[in-house]
Amino acid sequence: MRLGVKREELASLGNSALLYAIKERRDYLRWHRDQKLDDRCWIDDLGLWEFLDSTPAHQGKIPSFEEGMRLCKEFYAHRRMDVPDPLPGDAVSDPHQWDVDLTRMHHGELVDVLHAIQQGIQAHSVIGSRPRTHEDDRTLYALLPEKIPADFRLPPEPEFLGEAKAPRAGCPSFWRSHSNCKTETHDLHRWGPCK
Repeated sequence: MRLGVKREELASLGNSALLYAIKERRDYLRWHRDQKLDDRCWIDDLGLWEFLDSTPAHQGKIPSFEEGMRLCKEFYAHRRMDVPDPLPGDAVSDPHQWDVDLTRMHHGELVDVLHAIQQGIQAHSVIGSRPRTHEDDRTLYALLPEKIPADFRLPPEPEFLGEAKAPRAGCPSFWRSHSNCKTETHDLHRWGPCK
């Protein structure tokens, strides 16, 4: 469900719609956070930003090979760390406890939570001219109550950006796998060719 970022618009939703929207966004944020190694990718941002009604749907349209590789290189340069973030002492490791906070909230508190998430997603989507970094991702994941850290490690550069494990790994192989798709839209979370 696409929503805006204005609190007054979100306040018009009933509790069940608020709960649904919060859980939908938290689930995607968790999925985004929990991607590891070569499953971490800038493409994951597209699904996140589609929670905003101000962001046009990307509908899986594939960028050119050159643009895809430029974005992969930027991702590797600015969103990679050599070690995983440490687990804080107050992290909640039991997934069954991650959304317990919502059960005790009244309407206004639910609006506040959804509003914070929508603002966080918008801030992540409109970075401006600077590169998006792992710090932007950390800020986004801090919206989740469980405080589980991300693992920002990526495979070595020859594997991630090169041909070391081609043809079934690496950005160049991925973009080539979509080059012969006959359709306008693509599932960019899968290797091509599209069917």
